Amino acid sequence: MIYAVKAFLWLLSLMPAGMPFRLAGKGAGLWMRLSPVKRHTTERNLERCYPGMTPAERARLTRESFRHYLCSVLETGHNWYWPLGRLQSLCDEFVGRELLEQALASGRGVVVLAPHFGAWEYLGMYLQSIPDIAILYKPPSHPGLERALLAKRRRGGAKLIPATPTGLRQLYAHIRAGKGAGVLPDQQPSAGQGRFAPFFGHPALTAVLVPRLVQRTGCLVLAGVCERRPGGRYRVHIVPVDADIYSTDAGTSLAAMNRAIERCIAVDPAQYLWSYRRFKSQPEGHADFYAKS
Repeated sequence: MIYAVKAFLWLLSLMPAGMPFRLAGKGAGLWMRLSPVKRHTTERNLERCYPGMTPAERARLTRESFRHYLCSVLETGHNWYWPLGRLQSLCDEFVGRELLEQALASGRGVVVLAPHFGAWEYLGMYLQSIPDIAILYKPPSHPGLERALLAKRRRGGAKLIPATPTGLRQLYAHIRAGKGAGVLPDQQPSAGQGRFAPFFGHPALTAVLVPRLVQRTGCLVLAGVCERRPGGRYRVHIVPVDADIYSTDAGTSLAAMNRAIERCIAVDPAQYLWSYRRFKSQPEGHADFYAKS
């Protein structure tokens, strides 16, 4: 199977920059029809997070979100097979780079919150141009796929840390050494590793890893996303996080983290992965948010 995947991605890599987004525009409607569950999830998330939008506005945003989702799939060929320098040359602007460089220079260690926005895989590749940045990742279930993924993502010398008990110990050591790490902050945590915090004003089960890192290492926290631009170009954003992220109260810290994610999404809401079941877990007594009536 892994050979078929690699061959498919190699074929995708033959496309010029900008072609994945153009193809995704043509295929978004079909992608929506073939993914009724993800479409329903997207529509429910947008209803909750943007209640002031008209149905027509949410319909347009749903389609654009699917376009970016499909584009992320089609861009994988470039991310796996294009030379790192060629990939990094596609970034026209690095907004807030000085914030990241200043945080790293402090020697306290830095966590970069990197939600599922825009070209998040490209963001990981681009950050390899910054020394001492590690990436926390969730290992795929297929060992062959993990080996291939690691080989491609490590091309620039990046340190990749698996989100396993052993990997988390490596992450703490990496941060305590004054280095930086990118962390996905908007996934459902495993049992016992999360608590509810407001996300767009509604309770969402949120991983407690970052508040624990802050309290145990004294690290700094920023947020980062990669925005797609016309013609296959990109713009990286480093976004400051409220001082509440450093609160000793986990609930206060988590609320600040989710507000930072909301600010990242505000760069271009269509580029967020709205098809993810962010509100799957609900406080006791709440109905299944995604149940169809």
